[in-house]
Amino acid sequence: MEKSMGATNAKVSNHIPEDLAFSILSKLPLKSLKRFGCVHKSWALLFENLHFLNMYRNYFISNNHSYYDGTSILLNGTNNPLLGEGFHPTLYLLSGERFENMVKLDWPPPFLEDDSYIDILSQTCVNGTLCLAQNHGLVKKCLFWNPTTDEFKIIPSSPFLYQSRYMEPLVTFHGFGYDHVRDDYKVVRWLVFFDITDVEDFSWEDYVDVDPMWEIYSLRSNSWTKLDIEMPSSCSNEKLHVDGVCHWWSINDDINSYDLPPRLVSFDLCNEVFLSTYLPSDMIVPLHSLYLTLLNGFIAFIIYDKTTTFHIRILGELGVKESWTKVFIVEPLPCIEYPIGVGQKGEIFFRKDDDELVWFDLSTQMIKELGVKGIEHCCHIVIYKDSFLPIGGL
Repeated sequence: MEKSMGATNAKVSNHIPEDLAFSILSKLPLKSLKRFGCVHKSWALLFENLHFLNMYRNYFISNNHSYYDGTSILLNGTNNPLLGEGFHPTLYLLSGERFENMVKLDWPPPFLEDDSYIDILSQTCVNGTLCLAQNHGLVKKCLFWNPTTDEFKIIPSSPFLYQSRYMEPLVTFHGFGYDHVRDDYKVVRWLVFFDITDVEDFSWEDYVDVDPMWEIYSLRSNSWTKLDIEMPSSCSNEKLHVDGVCHWWSINDDINSYDLPPRLVSFDLCNEVFLSTYLPSDMIVPLHSLYLTLLNGFIAFIIYDKTTTFHIRILGELGVKESWTKVFIVEPLPCIEYPIGVGQKGEIFFRKDDDELVWFDLSTQMIKELGVKGIEHCCHIVIYKDSFLPIGGL
């Protein structure tokens, strides 16, 4: 009897070579990669395998995100003797493979005469637009600005700021980003009000107590609206915007859960809801040792609880504490104080203890100086992408 074709052929192996499996897995989204742990026993421990971890790091660094096009903006605080203890905020446009091209930028006209602190509300621009906020007493001035075209739009004052003549508002900006559903640019902030009852004409009859509140600005309507939401109001200096969601980290100061660890707060600009992602226990370090950033498109924390060692963790899935994954341990980096931002290919910018600003290349493990000095806690790197579109679109 003639044997069937299937019986004569050798059995096809179902074994996948480790190198091939690792090569495929290293290119998967982190969220999917975590779920592959149930397919094969060894895949559940991928990030404990040095060979796989090196492959993942190399692909992570080389896989540039669309946010990056080779240009960064440095907001740098420098001493200004004319201001006494004050400082002068200066902007530089950085470009080139080694950031060798540095061009000083002029502030938009509303800020020309003021030397008080100016903040950029995100570590990335949104369609070529930045959102700038400036301290002016307790109230902050805010505007949208496109450095490529020099167009700017001043954000109007909120009707909620002065609801009582005896209450002074304190404003904290939490985020700026783009609502793709409504084609709208938005700003989110928190208002707290303080008594000023020591004025000469104070009258209890005219006194009105005002509760803290959230509000959101819409460029399309050019107005502020009260947000009916309860979310953590404490806010880190680092703020992110990714795909219509604003992110900051918070220490739960206004929630009835004081024993909870720090959390990443993510506010969806389209649906006006928020989500919390808690930090695992091994990420709980002094608050000044956490730096939130966007690294090659991933939400990441740089943890620098020891002066010469930095741990970098990226988030695989919002709301899932277990998806924080350690991908880099960098050591030793002597004389480095703290990070101030990231660059186009995974470069991380730091301030040194001698005030020099430097950048560290994750792929070569080399440190290079920028050639400028910065004041402590007054330096900030923003990833920028040129755009000739008017603010708010066509």
